Amino acid sequence: MSEPAMGDHDIKAFGPAPLPPAAYAPGAPRGGGLWRWLLLALLVLAVVTACSTVALVSTLADFGNNGVSITIDGETWRLSSLDGGHGVLAVLGVLLALLVVLLVVPVAVMLGLLAAALGIGVALLAAVAVAGVALSPLLLLGVLVWWIVRPRRVRQRA
Repeated sequence: MSEPAMGDHDIKAFGPAPLPPAAYAPGAPRGGGLWRWLLLALLVLAVVTACSTVALVSTLADFGNNGVSITIDGETWRLSSLDGGHGVLAVLGVLLALLVVLLVVPVAVMLGLLAAALGIGVALLAAVAVAGVALSPLLLLGVLVWWIVRPRRVRQRA
């Protein structure tokens, strides 16, 4: 015995599934979410980095044309004498130095402050522990007095 095939009328008998209330309405406000702000911040950071790089390269090129020179241990280099590859390496060196200054120095300062805060916290914890041990006889006496003086609760039988 075979079952009868499901027809068009049987499929449409139940109707469409109900939509959640106002979640998919055309004018309904959507949640912004963290990812949208994170991507926007990343885009702004990329634009600022690109503008800073262009400004740094143009400044170095301007310094090279104005006769700026660098002297280390008596040896002098003129920025105008750098050819293309050395100029790019100079820019990358300056960018690397800026990266170190902007990342490594704040992290080192934060680690120093964290170590100081941890030391202060450990010292305070030790002081509280010593005070607790030193005052334990008084605390025990206070607990005993409170236990004797407090009003008794009367239990009522059901």
